[in-house]
Amino acid sequence: MTERPDDFRLDNPMLVRWEFASEERLTTRNAIYRKLIEGLNAEEVLFDAVAEVSPQHVLDVGCGAGEMAERIGRELGSEVIALDFSQRMVDLTRARGVEAVLGDVQALPFEDGRFDCVAAGWLLYHVADRDRAIAECARVLRPGGRFVTATLADENLADLWEYLGVPSERTLTFSTANGAQQVARHFAHVEVIEAEGAFVFTSPEEMRKFVASDMTRAHAAPNVPQFTEPVRVRSHHTVFVAEKAA
Repeated sequence: MTERPDDFRLDNPMLVRWEFASEERLTTRNAIYRKLIEGLNAEEVLFDAVAEVSPQHVLDVGCGAGEMAERIGRELGSEVIALDFSQRMVDLTRARGVEAVLGDVQALPFEDGRFDCVAAGWLLYHVADRDRAIAECARVLRPGGRFVTATLADENLADLWEYLGVPSERTLTFSTANGAQQVARHFAHVEVIEAEGAFVFTSPEEMRKFVASDMTRAHAAPNVPQFTEPVRVRSHHTVFVAEKAA
């Protein structure tokens, strides 16, 4: 597969810091995903995996704007702490009434065994030292605790990029293809749940808005043609559910 230039790798610290300094593009991507997805919604899979163990103490790492952290606290009654490396994301999460701290998943500022569950949604492909990050998530879990993390398949939305004439091949550092073995180095058991479906774009404006919000392919937004029939593209996310040895 063709590697992206280093400047456009999703684990490039400068790119990641720039992307999450504000919420506009993230909010747009998430809103369009929720509106257009047909099939299994990966966000629901992640939430259900957390809810399944009825955790009292939850850490949401890479919390973004805090939507998942707020939902876990509201619907499950869990005590939730959220963490993000972006001060803006921390501020947005605190505005939702969730305790949030500025920090790095590669060096979590919590004692061993503090949490029943750690959630890390769509985070690890942004992290330089994933092995250290996963080890940190395991460290702060109690024995028998659960780690839930979500990622993308390398071919996620490849149909869209092909439709727009943009190179679509990529290799994520933490993906559907290679994530399980990375998690398994630190956990006793790893379950893999595939969340496959489709985006159905009904208008050029909707597609253009989504493409413009993409971290590395926003430049392709002008490539969106006029169309009158819905355009369907495949979506593929994966959720890994891991248990720490008791």
